[in-house]
Amino acid sequence: MKRVISIFILIFIGSVQAEDFGSCGYTPKKTEQYQYPEWEVFDRCASYAAGDLRISQEHRHKLHFGTENLAVFFTSGQYFYVKPDGRFLPVMFYDNGADYFREGLTRSQKNGKIEFYNMHFELVLSPDYDWAWPFHEGRALVCNGCVLMPMDDGHQALEGGLWGYINKKAEEVVPVKYKSSDLPRQ
Repeated sequence: MKRVISIFILIFIGSVQAEDFGSCGYTPKKTEQYQYPEWEVFDRCASYAAGDLRISQEHRHKLHFGTENLAVFFTSGQYFYVKPDGRFLPVMFYDNGADYFREGLTRSQKNGKIEFYNMHFELVLSPDYDWAWPFHEGRALVCNGCVLMPMDDGHQALEGGLWGYINKKAEEVVPVKYKSSDLPRQ
């Protein structure tokens, strides 16, 4: 009986300690192996669940941190910016990758609403909108009640809702009360 219990404990402990990593994608730093690094996909390297991003030690050491000391990382259907100290920020998918920093801000989503963060991963704006485009010339196009709908080509389009513009203080500079076709273009 003692042997059976010991085997059970070893199996149980081993399964708890073993990380169930899935695939991930990132640009590795330049090494002999990666003379001209490009975006690559790797197996068994990371997981993201319940707000916790885990990157295997092997892959964490291979990340290329650019001029802003940020690495772009993808796993579990989510893009992230990652810092060398392990801090991370889940960001919106945009233009075939992680949302860009525009005018110093990138977008993330929390509880179905769009938020804006700076390069230090500090929350800068948390307006209460269902969607927001990146800032351009100090304004961001936002909507409430709009819904992402799949298109035939695999992309998604926003439909419905009321639209307007906010500034970097989250003030509506064009009230969020227009259908997209009636939105004043300024």
